[in-house]
Amino acid sequence: MRTLAVVAVASAFVAKPTVAPLKVLGFAPRSAMKDAETKPKTRRKSSMQDWDVMYGELSSYRSTWGTADAPLGDELGRWCEAQRRLKKSGKLAADRADKLDLLKFAWTNPSQLTPEELEARWQENVEALVAYVAAHGDAQVPKKWRENPVLGGWVAAVRRRGRDVLPADRRRDLDEAGFEWISSRACGSAFMKGFRKYRDWRAAAAAGAAPPEDLAVWVAATKAAAAKGKLSAERLDYLGSVAFFETGGGVDDAAFLDDA
Repeated sequence: MRTLAVVAVASAFVAKPTVAPLKVLGFAPRSAMKDAETKPKTRRKSSMQDWDVMYGELSSYRSTWGTADAPLGDELGRWCEAQRRLKKSGKLAADRADKLDLLKFAWTNPSQLTPEELEARWQENVEALVAYVAAHGDAQVPKKWRENPVLGGWVAAVRRRGRDVLPADRRRDLDEAGFEWISSRACGSAFMKGFRKYRDWRAAAAAGAAPPEDLAVWVAATKAAAAKGKLSAERLDYLGSVAFFETGGGVDDAAFLDDA
């Protein structure tokens, strides 16, 4: 009898393993793993609802302003930029891309045009600029102009490219339209503050002159950031418009990089 009791107790401790302890250790039964592999992935309902809400806002925006290119600066503009990034990386669902196409959504940010895109839109934007000057008395088109973000982005992109890189006929087009190369709307970022100071110093400085120390620190830091690939194409365009890299900024990097 005592032998049978010992066997019964031992059997209780050698019972068939259950799934619960394995789950605690981070394991899953084979059946659960198979289900996970075969179960189709679905978007979270809240994520779908959020996207639909923003799409609805963009549709309303287009009805109001005649364009689906909401400029950066608010939640809708940032959402638009996120859709462009997703499309570029191949992560935007085809049905969502199709819905945005129905609104004539621009897959390139109007303020980040390549030289080829600037050229392709040249004549229509020159004509739009002439109309803007006639209506407003100047060519200070806001970069984030709701009524025509394409024109605002085009003007900003042309300024970044710089007058000197344009052919003579394009410079003449801009002169006749009343184009203004300096924006009266100053961006408050540290980069743009430094850039404007550098641009103004360079225009007034004698050939071979070195910038003042505070500006030299910005120059060295900017060159270091560019070398590490940390500057956007937009900022590189700004620097290219003043031949920043051709001249080295007039600064001996080693003297300032530790302070930058």
